[in-house]
Amino acid sequence: MRQETDSGAIDVEVEVEDLERWRRRLALTVPAGVAGRFRDRHVRDIAKRARLKGFRPGKAPARLVEKQYAQEIEEEVLKDLIREGYAAGVAIRGLEPIAPPHVHDVRWTPEGALSFTAEVDVRPRIELGRTAGFRVETRRHRVTDDDVERVLERLREERADWLPVERAAAAADLVVFDSVPLDAEGAPRESERVENHKVVLGHEALLPDFEAGLSGVTPGSEKTIRVGFPDDHPNEALRGTTREFRVSISEVRERQLPELDAAFAAEIGGFASVDDARSKIRANLEEEVEQQFQREANENLIDEIIAANRIDLPESMIDRYLANMMSDPGGPLGGRVPAERREELMRVLQPGAERALRRHYILEQIAEREGLEATDEDVRSSGLERSGDPEDLRYHLTMERVFAWLRERSEITTVEA
Repeated sequence: MRQETDSGAIDVEVEVEDLERWRRRLALTVPAGVAGRFRDRHVRDIAKRARLKGFRPGKAPARLVEKQYAQEIEEEVLKDLIREGYAAGVAIRGLEPIAPPHVHDVRWTPEGALSFTAEVDVRPRIELGRTAGFRVETRRHRVTDDDVERVLERLREERADWLPVERAAAAADLVVFDSVPLDAEGAPRESERVENHKVVLGHEALLPDFEAGLSGVTPGSEKTIRVGFPDDHPNEALRGTTREFRVSISEVRERQLPELDAAFAAEIGGFASVDDARSKIRANLEEEVEQQFQREANENLIDEIIAANRIDLPESMIDRYLANMMSDPGGPLGGRVPAERREELMRVLQPGAERALRRHYILEQIAEREGLEATDEDVRSSGLERSGDPEDLRYHLTMERVFAWLRERSEITTVEA
């Protein structure tokens, strides 16, 4: 069959064999005439730049160029025929490869045609059976007065003033100090001095020995603190060691919270009163609870659909997903996975990767099957058009519709968390 490619129309014979898990084996043959045309093209290209003794550039006979550059021509012809022949075969059979092919059994036939085999994973065609009629339990947290008061207290702490005091430091006080480690002879290691360090006692920001040594210090005092480093300390050189630090205390500060009154309510959100602030905080918490409830219900339904349907995934798709997880600087692993840990991490992360991919195909197929895909007009009418990338917004609206469709067609029971 003839197929348009980057190099124009190309005839190619292709037979496809289905292998396991969406892998396909393509037996391809590029006719001798096509191979000859590719060879002639490469001979002409090389002739334009070839420098052969006795001939001006571009004037050497084709037979001589072909003989002189036989290996280069052979390599380029093979590379182009395999690339173009494979692309044509894939297009003819309507395949959607998801990874580069594994090409093997490359050979020239006695007639001058090129024959080769390509194995490749293709995009899965998932046919979902059951997608509704499930019963799932989902936890829902009940917002209490204590929840509201915790938010108010956090807001007060964020707006607290730190006032200097002339007394011994106690838990929840902020201590400002300079520190320098001492060597074996007790001399300060000035290159490691830290100045104007601030720490709130009780927040476990320092090693236990160091924090215990700061408890009870007073402004203007000095002391030596002996600190033991744990065996799992990030600095390998310090693991299991003990060092002494000389500290000089600049200040001890006490946190002063703002009064919980009308002025505070106005400051945190323009509320008329503290009770008004409490009402708004409760409403926000209730909204967060509802969103969390829906997210958990959504994922519970996805798990039920995965369990009720066979969804085979190509191994190369899973491997590529895992590789992207480990190499993406913006991903959860920060793109900083040591080579010696890659294999171990891939085993640990594989179940989650498989679920994420199955989830993607489930949502994609339901959106397409049920006509739930959002359009540009949907984005415009949603009022979100200027709040982000249109493609991201279409995806967001589509997912909202799909999950709403799923929740409407299953029974979700609430369990108080």
